[in-house]
Amino acid sequence: MKNITIKYGVDSITKQVDAGFTIGDLKGDDGIRAGLGYGDNVNALINGVAQGCSTVIPDGAVVTIETAANTKA
Repeated sequence: MKNITIKYGVDSITKQVDAGFTIGDLKGDDGIRAGLGYGDNVNALINGVAQGCSTVIPDGAVVTIETAANTKA
C-alpha cells in the first residue's frame, strides 16, 4: 500500500492505494471522480508532466488532474 494525493482545482484527496495503482486506475475510480468532481476528458500530471494510463503512480506522489483540451480529428 502507498499514499498518493490527487488535486483537482482547489480540492485535493489523499488516498491509500495498492502498490500497482496506475493513472488509468485513478481516472476510472468513481469514488475519486465523485469526490473531486472531474469528468472523463482529463489529463493526469505528475510534476507537471502528463502521464499515460499505464504509468504506475509512485508512493507519495501528487497527481494533478486537469481538464483536457478538445482536439480536432
